[in-house]
Amino acid sequence: MNDLIVRIATPDGEAFSGEAKSILVKTTEGDVQVMRGHTDYFAALGTGRAKLTLCDGTERLAACSGGFITVSGGEVSVVATTFEFSDTIDLARAETARENAEALLSAAKEQRDIELAKAKLSRALVRIFVAGK
Repeated sequence: MNDLIVRIATPDGEAFSGEAKSILVKTTEGDVQVMRGHTDYFAALGTGRAKLTLCDGTERLAACSGGFITVSGGEVSVVATTFEFSDTIDLARAETARENAEALLSAAKEQRDIELAKAKLSRALVRIFVAGK
């Protein structure tokens, strides 16, 4: 077998299940790309762009945040808080989320509220970036 078995799940259900050449995700420690032959691995996911390269070479970009990635026995599991492929992102909704997060950040006074607003802004910006390709 020349490819990986990749499963991507979110609280909303399965986002992808099948064979792929590679998957690239942003972890809390930086980007990691998994290809056939990758050693067993576990990492927490950050917020950022993900790229799934299918067996035919097609690349699918996604916005991903939170969760974890595991590689075990040559199979990859991504369990993410959010994982949205670019063709499913509502750009207008993402822009509205960005505006709302910027307003929250401007009004925030407590450190907890500032961190929450920054996280919302980061997620919105990643979605906008990925949707715009």
